[in-house]
Amino acid sequence: MQLENPIGRILRSFCHVEWYEVDELAELVKGGVAKFDIGALKNQFEYLIANPQGIANGINEITANEFESDAEARIWLERIYQKVFY
Repeated sequence: MQLENPIGRILRSFCHVEWYEVDELAELVKGGVAKFDIGALKNQFEYLIANPQGIANGINEITANEFESDAEARIWLERIYQKVFY
């Protein structure tokens, strides 16, 4: 599964295993100073969380994670979503 922007770019830039910067992402979103479409990002997170079929491979490719299942990747996305949007 190819992850489109902005979520593909955001996961690569803020959620890579070597530079996990979710707190910084949350600050950008909550502060309203993000240089990407926050609404689109939120919608993409919600869509992938609700429809996780096939997401593990795409996430693994761009973040260097090693999720073994879509369910595992979904839980990871939910944690990021909660931190960034709540």
